[in-house]
Amino acid sequence: MRVLVSEHHHRGHYYRYLSHLVPAVAAVASETVVAVTREGRASPEFSTYLQPLAGIVRFEEILPSASPWVPMQERWQVHRDVRRAILDLDPDYVLMPSGDGPATLASVFRMIGRGAMPRRIPCEVGIHFGSGLTDDRSVRVRDWMNQLNLALGGFARVHLANVLFYEQARSHGFGRTFTLMPDAVLPNPRLDKAESRRRLGIPADGRYIGLAASLDSRKAIGPMLAAFRAASSSRSERVLLAGRISDAHLKTIQESFQDLVDEERLILIKGFISPETFQTVLTALDVVCTPYPGFGGLSGTVLEAVSAGRPILAHAYGWSKAMVRRFALGWTCDVLDHAAFTGTIRTALDRCDDYTETEAIRRLLRFHLPENFARTWVEGIRSRNRLTNPDAHPWSWVVEAIPPPLRTSC
Repeated sequence: MRVLVSEHHHRGHYYRYLSHLVPAVAAVASETVVAVTREGRASPEFSTYLQPLAGIVRFEEILPSASPWVPMQERWQVHRDVRRAILDLDPDYVLMPSGDGPATLASVFRMIGRGAMPRRIPCEVGIHFGSGLTDDRSVRVRDWMNQLNLALGGFARVHLANVLFYEQARSHGFGRTFTLMPDAVLPNPRLDKAESRRRLGIPADGRYIGLAASLDSRKAIGPMLAAFRAASSSRSERVLLAGRISDAHLKTIQESFQDLVDEERLILIKGFISPETFQTVLTALDVVCTPYPGFGGLSGTVLEAVSAGRPILAHAYGWSKAMVRRFALGWTCDVLDHAAFTGTIRTALDRCDDYTETEAIRRLLRFHLPENFARTWVEGIRSRNRLTNPDAHPWSWVVEAIPPPLRTSC
């Protein structure tokens, strides 16, 4: 069986997903082909995550570039890119871990008789959109329409990243081909704070709040720094930001927060950071802050922080709000409310040592292990090849450990 794994995007979590998925596919397929873009092949992410797999798979630079934001006007083109790749590479099975764009129009092609994918080749998609929020009627309607569209797409399986969207889809009767997708979070070696800070070359004393991520426009870096400055005047309390940072954020820091830089209370580690450095940044922190206003989907940084054993201060919205409440991971607030953000940063810095890892948290981490992620994705291929599927940890097993009053917190 020849399996095609298609991935238009490379920054962020995309190639990290592939680094765990591809070896599992190669173990059960006679041939594995990974379609990428030319930019992706030339990226440091490719060198870090995928180049080590060159001996077991074939990489094809066959996909045109596409925006990772998957704007609606590009989805038609992205879907057609995948169809062309399938016609050129002639696979027996297709996996699209980042299926938000290509999946949108599959139902249209299916209804006009052309199949969700060419030659009606079985295909599985990973879906990162969908909110699952219930307090806004227009959002509920949009979620239902998206779920219906995915159900009509004719996919062998649809893997949803957002547990709220997944729970909502099941309540709507779309559970047969929908699964909840683990996020492939590597166990953090959990260096102690002193050693983590030594390796990063940063001051070893005091408390740190911060973030390791792609520091793009979705992150409220300005409001976070303003709230931190209002919450703390201590020279031993600092902000640490690590990752690629947008020019707009750098300009904001230079114009409005240079005092924090000069006082060494704001430390920047700029550019692509390796998986090892990413984990070290998180264990160097006392509190991991994820100021993502308006973003209701799964946050890999939240899960990485849980793996690092650190409490979280998250924006009170969507998936992050639900996870912090259900698993007692830390604190939430409206990060665009300066007073609320300031007060919550102060509380988090003062109470970060109270954080306790529970059985529910340990199960959450086991659900999101890379092995569980890979098992979930290859179950369909193994079944098609009449191979026994090893047991995976289902989400229901995680929910059993959450105190009943918190199991449906949103």
